[in-house]
Amino acid sequence: MLGVAMTWIMLICVIVALLFVGNLIRVQDEKNQLVQLHQTTELWAESFNIRLSADIERLSQLSSNVDRNLPLKDNLLGLSRKVRSVIQGRHEILEVNIVDADKLVRASIASPGPFGDITLNPGSLYDREETYEAIERSIRTGAASFSRPYSQPLAGSPFVDLVINIRIHSQPLLVISRLSLWELVRTSTSKGPASDFRVSLLYNGQPIVIDTTDSHRESIKYNVHLAPLPANFALQVSSYAQGLITQNTLFWVISALGVFLIVALLGLIRFNWRQNNTETALRAETALRKTIADSQLSGLQVTDRSGRIIYANKTFADIMALKNPDDLIGQMPPYSYWPQGEAGFRLSELLEAIMHGQIHTASYEFQPVKPDGSTFYAFLRISPMNTVDGKQLGWLWTLTDISEIRRAQERVTAAHERFTLVLESMQDAISVVDTQSDLLLFSNTAYDRLFGENSKGHLYAHTQFAQNPTANTADVYFEDLELWFEVHERIITWTDRTDVRLQILSDITERRKNEMLLVEQQARSELNSRLVTMGEMASSLAHELNQPLAAISNYAFVVASLMKKAGVPEDHEMFYSINRIESQAERAAGIIRRIRSFTRRSEPKMELIGIDHLLNEVKELATIQARRYNAKVSYFIAPDVQTVWCDEIMIEQVLLNLIKNGIEASANIEGRKPEVSLTIYQNTLHHVVFEVADNGTGIPDENKEHLFDPFFTTKSAGMGMGLNICRTIVELHHGRLTISDNIGQGTIFTLTLPAQDEKSG
Repeated sequence: MLGVAMTWIMLICVIVALLFVGNLIRVQDEKNQLVQLHQTTELWAESFNIRLSADIERLSQLSSNVDRNLPLKDNLLGLSRKVRSVIQGRHEILEVNIVDADKLVRASIASPGPFGDITLNPGSLYDREETYEAIERSIRTGAASFSRPYSQPLAGSPFVDLVINIRIHSQPLLVISRLSLWELVRTSTSKGPASDFRVSLLYNGQPIVIDTTDSHRESIKYNVHLAPLPANFALQVSSYAQGLITQNTLFWVISALGVFLIVALLGLIRFNWRQNNTETALRAETALRKTIADSQLSGLQVTDRSGRIIYANKTFADIMALKNPDDLIGQMPPYSYWPQGEAGFRLSELLEAIMHGQIHTASYEFQPVKPDGSTFYAFLRISPMNTVDGKQLGWLWTLTDISEIRRAQERVTAAHERFTLVLESMQDAISVVDTQSDLLLFSNTAYDRLFGENSKGHLYAHTQFAQNPTANTADVYFEDLELWFEVHERIITWTDRTDVRLQILSDITERRKNEMLLVEQQARSELNSRLVTMGEMASSLAHELNQPLAAISNYAFVVASLMKKAGVPEDHEMFYSINRIESQAERAAGIIRRIRSFTRRSEPKMELIGIDHLLNEVKELATIQARRYNAKVSYFIAPDVQTVWCDEIMIEQVLLNLIKNGIEASANIEGRKPEVSLTIYQNTLHHVVFEVADNGTGIPDENKEHLFDPFFTTKSAGMGMGLNICRTIVELHHGRLTISDNIGQGTIFTLTLPAQDEKSG
């Protein structure tokens, strides 16, 4: 009977809901209509504002680009042509009059549009009374002004005059444009659903323009001011009222669905009445079965063949902390107590396999989720539930709480994991070895990574540790690993009550390296102090040499000038010598500037230098050094080498220094003529190689690694800075300077430089 009563209640609720929805649709439709009206009105007002503002801006710019050299009459003709081009396509501007300060019409231009017309002729007096106030306001403020609206007998639509004040040759003129208000309203409201609205233009609250004479009833109105017109003007948009039938189709659709729902509910009432008689017969039998099921210690859940829960006993509800077992009735998988993620996916697969007959019964251990979000460990068993004749009705789910058993297992596992985690997270290598058999009983990850899963590393460290039995620790070096370890050892009792040896190896390689670096740092500190002092001396020396070099350059210039005055021919050999003196003085000044740049660590002046030009400068200076030692200097250039990316003066100094060193290294050998060769070739598309080879005695291997160090020299009178400076220059060029033995005898210095700018190339 309760089902029948509920069905009648639902029927009444449906009828009430239909009435409420109908009224709600009507109210919402009115709101939507009002919103659409406001949006459309604001859009049209904005379009009116943009259109009229554009007209004002165009007409205000008429006086620009006026030729001041022409008389006023010619400028008026040019102004008239401008007016025609401005009002082209602006159908709201019907007429433009140019009026002087005496209100005489100097020019009148009609719009080329369909309604353009001239109402005032040139030379006549401007006598439109509605515009006088606007004229005075425009003259007083210097801004554009609008007149009162007016009508003309034959022209029809109301108009408004736009007055703009301009000047030509300091003479004030007025540009008075007659605007059609009807055309402005029509153009502004051409976009949007104009057929659903009535548009009116109001002045002082009275309509002066109405876009239609339709007699449809108006439901709502909305007014908005039309800028830049005066505040008296307003745009009024009215929405047409709609009939009941055509107002909202949705209302009738919902009404039809409501009638259908009422008919369906009446049919349901009849069905529930018949079903109620059947349920009464089953209720007594169900109560008996429920009493038996609630007495079980395990939770029971029964589902039909589709997986829908049709029964759950009280024990199942108690295990899941549910107030009522009926809270589960009707649920479909995945059920509310199923966990998320992988466990829930496994349960879905298991149920799918059972329902498709792939397995007959199934057991699964998982963590159900209670309504408060907490979980526990449970054992689930699913078995089929059949009738006496073997027909399957559904499945029986048996749920048993095994939380206490799992907690005991987890406590044991957690204790072992904590112990293992502490040892595995340590960076020290820990190992335990049987003192009798030397077998590895335990090792952490750090030990296995270093020595593998054997006791060799432990035994080697123990051997080194035993050499000093009185110490608690010892430092041991493993040559295979190239690592230093601090060894700690002690005897402990193992799980089988036997004595074993615990060993901890702490990596102290970085500490030992730091100790050695500290010693090297102290040596470098002393060397850096000498380099700083030398840099200061070089900077001071460079500063002092600038003046005598400048004097040499000036004297060379004076000598050249005196020789020219004395009539010495320009091809005379003395001129060549004087020019070379001046060039070398400038070169020396450039070298000094580079030396000062070294002290400031500035970047070199990189350029694309031709190989031939670079080599000519080097040849000339190297010849002087070669003559001093009676040495032979040879030059070889590969045909594919054209340019090199470098600082010319710096690289010349490097090459000269390498050639000079080669000559000096070969000059001290008795019975042998010094020979030095410079070979230039390109090993790749991006690098040029300079090889300076000599026929000297070569450089011993023990001196090669220190050859580029500051203050290291094998010469009795050398400072040991030449090759160090060369290497610094090459590093600034992002190049390489290497040394190797010459085949047969002597040494080869190889200089590698980029052939072009690496950033652009």
